[in-house]
Amino acid sequence: MNEEIIKNENVIRIEDILDILIKRWKMILLITLAITLMAASVSFFVIAPKYKANTKVFIGKDDTKDQNYNTNDVQMYQKLIKTYAEVIMTNDLVDKAITTDNLNITSQKVLKSLAVIPRADTQILEIEYISTDKVLAKDVVNSITNEFIRSSRELIPNGNVKIIESVKIPENPVNPNKTMNIAIASLIGLIISVGLSFFLEFMNNTFKTREQLEQILGIPVVGAIPNDSD
Repeated sequence: MNEEIIKNENVIRIEDILDILIKRWKMILLITLAITLMAASVSFFVIAPKYKANTKVFIGKDDTKDQNYNTNDVQMYQKLIKTYAEVIMTNDLVDKAITTDNLNITSQKVLKSLAVIPRADTQILEIEYISTDKVLAKDVVNSITNEFIRSSRELIPNGNVKIIESVKIPENPVNPNKTMNIAIASLIGLIISVGLSFFLEFMNNTFKTREQLEQILGIPVVGAIPNDSD
C-alpha cells in the first residue's frame, strides 16, 4: 500500500502541470517582466555602446614590378600577411601612429581593443578597432593603417600595401546587442518563474482536490468540509 502511494505521488500529469502554471500565472508574468525590464534598462542606460571601425588592405607586389602572380608568389604573400599582422600589433607601431596624428589615447589601451585579421587563403588583411567613441574608432584605424603602410615599405621594399576598403565612422554599435540581451533575459525570467512555481507547489504537501486524495489513499471519499472562502 505504501509503495503504491509513493508511486502515485511521483506521477505528474499534464493536467497538474497546466494547473500549476495557471494558478501562478501572475507570479510568472511579474518575474519575467521584472527581469526583462532590468535587462532592458541595463542595455539602454548602463552599458555604454561600443562601435567598430575597420579597414581592409591588400598585400601584393610593387606597382613597378610584374603584376603577374604565380603559385609561389601567392603563397609567399599569404604567409607575409601573418608577419604584417604581428607588426601591426606591436606597441611601437601603434604608439608611433597615435603620436603622429595626436590622438588622445595610449597605445596600451588601443592594443586591448585592436584586432588584425588575416583572411584565410587571401592576400587581404583586415584591421579593426572597437571603442565607445565612434570618431576615435575611425581615427585610430586610419592612423594605424597609414603608419603600417609606411613601415611596410621599410620591411619589404618590393612589397605593396593598398587600402581596398577605406575606414568610415561606424553608425551602429556592435555592443551591447540590446535585442539579444532582452530576449535572453525574458527566457531566463520565464525559466526562473516557472521553476519557482513548481518548487512552491511541490513544497506544499496539502491535498488540493478530492480526486487527489482518493488517488493517493486508494479509497473513495464519502464527504468533504466546504471551504468558507469559496
